[in-house]
Amino acid sequence: MTASFKTIFFSVLAALTLSAPARAATPSTQEVWQHHIKAWDAKDVAAITSDYTDSSVLILNNQVFRGKAAIAHVFSQLFQIFGTGQNQLDQPVIDGRIIYLNWRYTPKNENAFFGSDTFVVEKGKIQIQTIASELYVSHPVKP
Repeated sequence: MTASFKTIFFSVLAALTLSAPARAATPSTQEVWQHHIKAWDAKDVAAITSDYTDSSVLILNNQVFRGKAAIAHVFSQLFQIFGTGQNQLDQPVIDGRIIYLNWRYTPKNENAFFGSDTFVVEKGKIQIQTIASELYVSHPVKP
């Protein structure tokens, strides 16, 4: 390679590298959790739904909800259910792509309910979530 060819080659390579669009890093499981809980605290259906994909599945007390639209519908109901009481979250267990969470919710003028959630995060999105609690017997989430 001649000196002028090397100069041109490396100049073109540098220009291509600098002009290439930056790719956002895929969020880690911890980052997905932080976004999810922030959206939960804000009761922001759009923000919380952005943590899922159109192929995500949420199973709540044996009811299966598929896709972002169905999951948004679930969270709009959950925000109403959790709107008048006191919610306490335990420290989540985050291991690889899994998040496991125990919680207790005490609706106004009712006894406390225990619940647990499990999340499977892949490629920066919640692909699967399960929610189990007796809370949803007395405060059902409707399809």
